[in-house]
Amino acid sequence: MVVVLSKKSPSAAEKDLNSIRKDRDLSFFDLVSVDQVSIEDLALLYEVARRFRDYKTYKFSFNKGSSQVNAFFEPSTRTSSSFDLAAKQLSMDTAGVAGNSSVSKGESYLDTIETIDAYNVKTIVIRSKESGVPEMLARHTQAAIINAGDGWHEHPTQALLDVLTMLDHFSSRGGSASGGQTKNLDGKVVMIVGDITHSRVFGSLVRLLRQLKAQIRTASPLTLIPTEVERFGVKHYTDVNEALIGADVVYALRVQSERGANGYIPSLREYSKMFGISRKRLDLAKKNAILMHPGPVIRDIDVHSALAAVDPQSQILQQVENGMAVRKALLWLMCDRIDGKTKEFKRK
Repeated sequence: MVVVLSKKSPSAAEKDLNSIRKDRDLSFFDLVSVDQVSIEDLALLYEVARRFRDYKTYKFSFNKGSSQVNAFFEPSTRTSSSFDLAAKQLSMDTAGVAGNSSVSKGESYLDTIETIDAYNVKTIVIRSKESGVPEMLARHTQAAIINAGDGWHEHPTQALLDVLTMLDHFSSRGGSASGGQTKNLDGKVVMIVGDITHSRVFGSLVRLLRQLKAQIRTASPLTLIPTEVERFGVKHYTDVNEALIGADVVYALRVQSERGANGYIPSLREYSKMFGISRKRLDLAKKNAILMHPGPVIRDIDVHSALAAVDPQSQILQQVENGMAVRKALLWLMCDRIDGKTKEFKRK
């Protein structure tokens, strides 16, 4: 549903969103792991995100007077730009801190982020090369900390947007017995192929898929799968063709060359022959299966070019659009709490 903006005054549009929110708050003050997100949180986030998506780039005044700093110590296109635009479309002021910050001069993450926190910003979005940095910093800042990816560990908002994409797809295909929105992925087979070992996306997605009762398969060379991955409740395959049979979702991950993954495979060309998703391979999945990828896509390695954006089964650009909506919902709900509660923290 696309809202006709010319028929919505700012006050009417905000009243519309508030009627969906129904005075509800999230259960967390920082988002460092999807393990913090309850089923009730998911329902609230997705109801609000879907409505924000209807309004596209409409500018709300919900967070006017609040500021956000995007502290990205690793490269980013989708996550950094969508967090920045989401904040601005909620009337927040934003500033960016990158790899050329004082951290590159030897300052600790803690001192850098406490400095930013002293500006009385509302949210700090952090991406780091090291795992656990956002969680540690969240204990010592007044601002809400949002994990935009920490090392090989987690990327919570990517998992949230991915699951929204899946739920919406299955709802549109009559996946809910009541005819409404599908609320879980019970009985759905999600096949994740690629560099599992180095993927923070996998770290969050597998946790959320388990919570929503999906059946999870992985496919990769044995050199790119973590030891004891079965503890996540997944079934691992070394033959991607076998893993694809009966899959409802085909989720491709790139080989993370910047983390040394190329040293675990003979070559990217050989990897593509064995694990790249082609038209022929995608046809092994269910007829109406969807193709997903968190980006950046390495065309003709992870996914063949003809499938990446224009194929009707590809949801890659829909994931990008959903990312904006989910992050906008998250920022509104975290910055504008109805209950007036504030987080506890301790300077260090």
